[in-house]
Amino acid sequence: IMIEYLEFILLGILQGITEFLPISSSGHLLLGRKLFNINEYGIIIEVFLHLGTLFSILLFWLSDIKYEIKKFTAGNSKYVNSIIIGTIPAAIVGFLFNDYIENIFFDTNSIKYLSYNYLLLSVLIFISKYFMNGTKNEITYKFAFLIGVIQSFAILPGLSRSGLTIILGLYLGLNFKTSSKFSFMLAIPILIFASIHSLIDYLTFELFSINLQLIIGSIFSFISGYYILIFLQSILQSNKFWYFSFYCFLLSMVLFYGI
Repeated sequence: IMIEYLEFILLGILQGITEFLPISSSGHLLLGRKLFNINEYGIIIEVFLHLGTLFSILLFWLSDIKYEIKKFTAGNSKYVNSIIIGTIPAAIVGFLFNDYIENIFFDTNSIKYLSYNYLLLSVLIFISKYFMNGTKNEITYKFAFLIGVIQSFAILPGLSRSGLTIILGLYLGLNFKTSSKFSFMLAIPILIFASIHSLIDYLTFELFSINLQLIIGSIFSFISGYYILIFLQSILQSNKFWYFSFYCFLLSMVLFYGI
């Protein structure tokens, strides 16, 4: 039993580290579940671990969230509207294809495709080094929609949500701070809706024996996620974001030749 708890602690730490770095948390969780031979709970594990990282976003960006709420209540709803617009594409994709994607792409027995997704991700992250000098700091509705569209692709494991959205923001000419802040603000409604939807599904199962393990996993994903956000800000400020492309490329090769 202690080994099972240790596995969920490690998965929680893995989720916290990979959720915000541009290396795809869902891809790493699939690999972690395959390693620990945890296949029976599927996406439920992801939901609890994502809840942990949701709280780490809320805590880390608390002052910014308060500031945006204050602007919203004062009548300036532009940023909130941008988040809503950016959320719509992923919400539509999730609503229409969630069950299909869960059955096809979240099965630990067939994850060869991950190598191709990580290869694509490595190329996109590497190219971002040439778009580091953006100066725009305003999220227009057009930008919000385009970033929302690219976010919807990240429903597939191996394509990093934070990576894709930050990279497109840079490509559109946004500076790093604006792009990364919008990327993480955009994660909040996605994580909330996904969690509510899957928790409803979860309550239809009798999985009480795993409750404590899921909660412990989410606590560790919260702690590790918070400290990774601090680390990521220094990475972004030093323009070393594109370094993650080497890791994704290496992982792609390992997956291609090793699985």
